[in-house]
Amino acid sequence: MPDRRLWRHFDFLLLIGLILLLIAGTAMVYSASRGDPLIERTPTDQAITALVGLILVLVISLVDYTLFKNVALGIYALVVFSLVAVLVVGAERFGARRWFEFGGFDVQPGELAKLFLGIVLAKFVADRQGKRPYLETVGLSFLLILPCIVLIMRQPNLSSALIILFMWMAIIFVGGIERQHMLIIGITAAAMVLMVIQLGLIQPYQVDRLQKLLGINVAAGDNFQSEQALIALGSGGWLGQGFSQGQQSQLRFLPVRHTDFIFSVIGEELGFVGSMVFIGLLGFIIYRALRAAWIARDTFGRLLCVSIGAVLFLQTYINLGMQVGIMPVTGVVLPFVSYGRSNLLAAMAAIGVVESVVMRYRKLEF
Repeated sequence: MPDRRLWRHFDFLLLIGLILLLIAGTAMVYSASRGDPLIERTPTDQAITALVGLILVLVISLVDYTLFKNVALGIYALVVFSLVAVLVVGAERFGARRWFEFGGFDVQPGELAKLFLGIVLAKFVADRQGKRPYLETVGLSFLLILPCIVLIMRQPNLSSALIILFMWMAIIFVGGIERQHMLIIGITAAAMVLMVIQLGLIQPYQVDRLQKLLGINVAAGDNFQSEQALIALGSGGWLGQGFSQGQQSQLRFLPVRHTDFIFSVIGEELGFVGSMVFIGLLGFIIYRALRAAWIARDTFGRLLCVSIGAVLFLQTYINLGMQVGIMPVTGVVLPFVSYGRSNLLAAMAAIGVVESVVMRYRKLEF
């Protein structure tokens, strides 16, 4: 059994913020799915997943995060294997293979990869810090994630690949990158983009989405999803039209309103004030993850929390950007709010890791 004194440092503020966001998010999923027989079970599924996720937070927090270093190699092998397997035997939907189906429960390896690769990269960079040239560490760490990025883009899932790339950049930045390395990394990034284009890893529809975002070759109805999201957000005003009273969402003009565009439902029904409450709770959770990185007692814990904070931040930014037309429409959901069991469990597991780091940022005193 873990020492009871560990609980003195448990981040209860993070847990409270998380619970509030889960309750509010589940309520909005209910509102978005109300009266639609195709998605009427989503609020119940979301609530059950949230409860399981809270148990997962507590269980993982009891595990000493330093133990994850011992299984990092196995974790990496599991990530690569699952990403290969999903391309072979995964369920295909809308021209993409991203999911394993287990009796009605979908598992998306790309979501789990965001957490698991954070563990692998944090260990790799921490173990080499001060022992090997840092530029060498940067290059080798990139080679570690490169197969995963390529496999995820083959699904295709460009947004998840970019999130993993952003996570890697956050880790190497905090790990001790120097100014002279930035030019080399910039050149490497440009070469990577050219290679991706040459290999055909960017699909035509992804290019089309970027063009539509930039206003290139836009025909009537091409930006239907973004336009409906903006209408919903704009009609909310300061205080919104009322819970379950939004016209765009309740009349089902707003597409995928319980997943990708849940924030537009929030803006329409709860207005600017309600939207800012959700953004504030998300920002608070990200802040607590970065605070955990600041107080972590070792480099591995610091980089681990940075990776989690980076993933939550970019997912939030991309999803909110979709609603207001500054980001292309992708399958990135709003953390802890949008419906999605695989994504929610992965995010909750990540919070459990953060709590584990916080609980052990000081050595026990005897």
